[in-house]
Amino acid sequence: MENFSKHAPCLDKNCSFCCDPVKINQKAIQSGFKSPTDKDGNKIWQKTGVVIAPEERIDTDRVVTFDCINYDKESGKCLDYENRPEICKNTTCIKNDNESIDQQHKRMTEVKFVKMK
Repeated sequence: MENFSKHAPCLDKNCSFCCDPVKINQKAIQSGFKSPTDKDGNKIWQKTGVVIAPEERIDTDRVVTFDCINYDKESGKCLDYENRPEICKNTTCIKNDNESIDQQHKRMTEVKFVKMK
């Protein structure tokens, strides 16, 4: 799995966009994506049954949503941040050297989704 050299601004910006809900592209699910598990092998992501699509790519992208059992909806924090799965550690909205962290974070969190199912 790819390891990003830049940190995700989740803690700096008190952001939980990626976790509320967890969003995984439907193509990855169809390609055999496995939900992460805890140390006992229990799945920590539970499918919500809701499929969404970004407004700007409604005809081409579908996103399957999950609730994470380690996500605290009240605080917006991960209850087991230090032991979060690799997919969570390797997820970041910061990928472009030509833009500031603030610009990239703003663009990512402003994406509007439409409920498909």
